[in-house]
Amino acid sequence: MEKNSLTPEESFDIITKAISNFKINYKENSKSFLLWGWIMSLASFSHFIVIKILLSTEAYELMFLFSFGTWIVFVFSGFIIEYFTNRKRIKDKKVFSHLDRFINILWKVTGFSIPVVIFLSIKLEIPPPPVFLLIMGTATTITGMLIKFKPVTFGGIAFFLFSIVSTFVPNENTLLITGAAIICCYLIPGYFLKSAKE
Repeated sequence: MEKNSLTPEESFDIITKAISNFKINYKENSKSFLLWGWIMSLASFSHFIVIKILLSTEAYELMFLFSFGTWIVFVFSGFIIEYFTNRKRIKDKKVFSHLDRFINILWKVTGFSIPVVIFLSIKLEIPPPPVFLLIMGTATTITGMLIKFKPVTFGGIAFFLFSIVSTFVPNENTLLITGAAIICCYLIPGYFLKSAKE
């Protein structure tokens, strides 16, 4: 019985088509980029405003509660929206690739690492934004390179630069850097991905 073997050209074509199909699938999933881009940037700017208000009224005892409360409200809202939009997307989706699965796992691990970063930052008494932006940059860069979409890759690389910049910014102003980073590195590439030609 003869075994069918593929030529290198045929193998390359199959891989190229798989990546192309994944890019189309991921374009459909650009809603996640946009959702979390808006959620995280609004949370950053809201946190900054809350801190400024509490500092001006000298309500220092409420600082911790309201600071984390702001993030909890936004992130919890994001998870609810993501849950219902994902249910519909998964139901309507006909094809799942290995790249789909890998990217989903990558972002789930990234999502679970964020609370760990916040906990460690509080414990070590260091500001979370530099490490947070570094983790976001890693996941975004890997995603961009896998789907071969340059705006996402460049957005991920820009996260690294924002991470470095945030170490030179004092106190609550790191929240402005975080918000700006998410807009530049996550939201804008997300809109490019949404409008990309198939």
